[in-house]
Amino acid sequence: MKKRFTLAIVLCAFNIAGFAQDNTNTIDSQFNTLLNESTNWQNSKIVQLDKLQQLQKNVNDSLTKLHLTIVNNKDASQEHKDSVEALTAKLKVTQDSLQTSLTKTTNIEVLGLSSEKSTFLTIIWAIIGVLIILLGVIYYRFKKSFMDIKEVKSKLTETEEELDELRKSSLEREQKIRRQLQDEINKNKPAEEKKI
Repeated sequence: MKKRFTLAIVLCAFNIAGFAQDNTNTIDSQFNTLLNESTNWQNSKIVQLDKLQQLQKNVNDSLTKLHLTIVNNKDASQEHKDSVEALTAKLKVTQDSLQTSLTKTTNIEVLGLSSEKSTFLTIIWAIIGVLIILLGVIYYRFKKSFMDIKEVKSKLTETEEELDELRKSSLEREQKIRRQLQDEINKNKPAEEKKI
């Protein structure tokens, strides 16, 4: 009984290996095996039904697998296509964003007008240069006016001092003349009194 059981297990193993081998064979090799194992009769081949059914099952399994592979490949292809489209859209957005950033870094907007930074800086430095020149001219004129005012004030002070000197000398002269007149009046008075 043990021998039969062992023999049955060995035969089952070979059958399973044979079926497994049939499943791993290509459809073309399975057709060739079927044709080689079939018998000839009046220019025809006689095939055993169970082997033909096994071949049909293997062909159907292969077709099903191929169909699933095609569907999976189509799905994967569609996913890749969608992924490429999404990445293309992201790339376009990124490129637009980059272009906007580059425009912002190279351009500047002042009073609603966009201009290049180099042009803007040239205009700003030109305005600053003109303002510095105007400031220099104003400073020069102010300093000249200040010096003129200082000179006029010193001349005015000199003139006032001369006028004061002139007044003093005029006053002294006048006083001197009055004294002389008074002296003359006083001299003439005793002589007139004597006459009377």
